[in-house]
Amino acid sequence: MAVHYIIDGYNVVKQVHFLTGLKLRDGRDGLVRFIEQYRPQGSRRNQVTIVFDGSDEVDAPQIPSSVRVLFSKRESADDKIKRMVETSRNSRCLIVVSDDKAIKFYCRAAGAACMSVKDFLTPKSASPLQAEADASLDKPDPDDAVAARITEQLKAIWLKSKGGNA
Repeated sequence: MAVHYIIDGYNVVKQVHFLTGLKLRDGRDGLVRFIEQYRPQGSRRNQVTIVFDGSDEVDAPQIPSSVRVLFSKRESADDKIKRMVETSRNSRCLIVVSDDKAIKFYCRAAGAACMSVKDFLTPKSASPLQAEADASLDKPDPDDAVAARITEQLKAIWLKSKGGNA
């Protein structure tokens, strides 16, 4: 199960020390580059959408990326994020990254998980939803009979490589 991260763009940019104080475009591009390079979303299968206030005709990012960048146009980024969660076919696969209490409250009520900016940006942070998603990608454990047969086969291979009898 892939997870879709929806990021409250300026909420994150304003809290990251190496992005604060930059021009708006540089801050946005820096956030996209950071996500591309460090993949705080985990698996490459997980989608990332960053939502910023503004108009994409003027403010479109200047770097190619797999990270989707949206601009709110005639509504606030907060309202766009809420609408995205509300209209999602499966809000249980969404993780909203923001420290805005109103967004977090609304999105949780609509069925999405929420994550703080700090938790998202901290290396190896994994939400319960992400852990569940990662676990679902693994193959199920073999039953006892299959496990015993595999163990016997591996013992035979190991003994053979050591010059012993299987």
